[in-house]
Amino acid sequence: MKYIKFKSFLLILLMLSFVACKDKLADLYQNPDGYSKELADKSGVSVIAGFFTSELTQGFLLSGDYGSCYHQIRSGDRIMANAVQIYQVVPEGGSAFSLADVEHDWGTGGFNESVFNYVNTSWMTPILWAQREYNKSPKETRTTLDTLYITLLHAIKGYAYQRATDMYDKVPYIETGSAGGLDGAKITYLGQSEIYPKILREFKSCDSLLAKINLTSTQQALFAKQDILLGGSILNWRKFINSLRLRCAMNVSEVMPGLTSQVISDLSGAPLLSANTDIVGIADIAVIAPNRIGDELGITRAFRERADDCRANKKFLQDVMNCQPTISTRVVNGQTLSYFSGDNSGMGLQNGTVDPRVSYIFSPDFSGRYIGVDTKWDNGSDINSYFNKIMRGYYINDPIMTDISKTTFYYGKNKSKSIVLDAVSKADLTKRDAFLLAALRNECANYNDTDYSVGKENNLVSEYNIRPQFNYAAKYPVIHAVETELSLAEAAVRGFGSPNGSARDHYKNAIALSCDYWYNLNISNQYSKQTSPALSSTMDDSRINTLPAMQYNASTYAEFAAQKFDTMTNQQKVQAIFNQLQLHYNMFNFEVPYTAARRLIKYLGTNPASQYDRFKWKERMTYPSSIQASDPASWTIISPFNNPDLPLWFTGRATKWKNALE
Repeated sequence: MKYIKFKSFLLILLMLSFVACKDKLADLYQNPDGYSKELADKSGVSVIAGFFTSELTQGFLLSGDYGSCYHQIRSGDRIMANAVQIYQVVPEGGSAFSLADVEHDWGTGGFNESVFNYVNTSWMTPILWAQREYNKSPKETRTTLDTLYITLLHAIKGYAYQRATDMYDKVPYIETGSAGGLDGAKITYLGQSEIYPKILREFKSCDSLLAKINLTSTQQALFAKQDILLGGSILNWRKFINSLRLRCAMNVSEVMPGLTSQVISDLSGAPLLSANTDIVGIADIAVIAPNRIGDELGITRAFRERADDCRANKKFLQDVMNCQPTISTRVVNGQTLSYFSGDNSGMGLQNGTVDPRVSYIFSPDFSGRYIGVDTKWDNGSDINSYFNKIMRGYYINDPIMTDISKTTFYYGKNKSKSIVLDAVSKADLTKRDAFLLAALRNECANYNDTDYSVGKENNLVSEYNIRPQFNYAAKYPVIHAVETELSLAEAAVRGFGSPNGSARDHYKNAIALSCDYWYNLNISNQYSKQTSPALSSTMDDSRINTLPAMQYNASTYAEFAAQKFDTMTNQQKVQAIFNQLQLHYNMFNFEVPYTAARRLIKYLGTNPASQYDRFKWKERMTYPSSIQASDPASWTIISPFNNPDLPLWFTGRATKWKNALE
């Protein structure tokens, strides 16, 4: 994919200076240097059009962001386990079995504060300046395109506030039609109970206006140039906005079920995201110079630097995707030892009983097994524990277990790695199981099998596949048709309405769409160590070049999964729907499954996410501490809610969910 060449609006984007300091709300109202209507007119693009395109390029709004994504992967995975940090569950060389949180360890300021800082600075700046220009212009001089751009900016503003209020509850809110502090209006802190009805009305109004807009061919061509998000398609903007309406309706379903039902009824017949290509977001390669992506900027740098988070989750592979390990036993010195000798993926992928995404999203271990890691603590005391069965599968049938003369165990691709027995184990066959088990557990816990790099060939457990994950053309998934289908499925199960089909139909369709999406993302990766941008030199070439063996029949598997869905209770169906949401977005979007997990705890009676035993559950993000000094009045408003243990309004709960050690 080529780096997009901005044409008539490039001059404007270069002139716009982004707000640098994010810890002061006053920075929201700084005038972008030299960005004026006069200069916009000279470039042949309206000033409102320029602000619209500028808004689409803001960091972490519609595209990835290295710093924010890094912290969402690192700290977010400690909450949600979208991917597994193996040293958190295996003690050899790892961490102790004691309660930990993500509030006070390294880097959590970026985790807690990113969305708040952005919504109060760069996410709002172009919107307010565009609104001010629109308000100043006489009605008779406003063009159809100006009205279109301001409408789409209002929709983007609603999306930004949805993300912010889901993280913090109370955030500074600026009313639609107001240029805020630019015209002297004081911002007001509002919470979810006030913001959600506002943005739902806003989305509905935006869709109604878009349904009536007709562009001339000249206007359409200009719009297509400015719209780097959806290519100038009003229909796709309507799909985006209506799918956001559905997201918001489901988010408030625990506290405003009547509003949820009303919105879903209103959406009957409305255009929604519905195809595997219906993904809203912007790729790194579209907004960042290629030579800067790998080393300096972009979501893919976050993945590369968080390689220790890239182990596959047992929940995804085994519990959601039906990839089951094969359990075998062997009697050694009178003791029955269990181990995983393989998995059912070979036949299952062919006959539609194993999810095709197993081979699209994940990579097998070096021996070809798709076996993920459990998030439950394993201290090795149970000789036949889940993790021990993974490790034992590598050596149990090796000659070293029966031949006293064999003192070195070789493993990995081409037997490139080795473990030498200690003196006691060299002399006694009965000691070898315990020694090799501990040694392999220690290798895994210390990431010696991968050298802290995703995409190495000697991995001891299944991990995320580098092909979709390091595809620089991958769009940051703001929202995708899979989420829309899953929301419709949940709405039908819970009785909020089913305007476009049954829960089964939507659930089945979501799985098929997700399969196609991840297959295409995998096979479309044309990058290598020699391209610009280049894949990391630490990755193994064999992994970079290994595509899925084929495109498996998504419809066959989706029907298999739907038949299981048919036999479930309503609560089990909602859990299954959540599982599909978390699997689909995985590390690419932490916020959506995190929000869904928090709101579903009340309905399900438990946390639907795959929780670590040792990490405290976090109910909300905390505010930047700098607000206390820079804005004492605002701090007085928000400080009573600055508590990660306090559930947000939309959860319908007053009590924190607690994990095993809390």
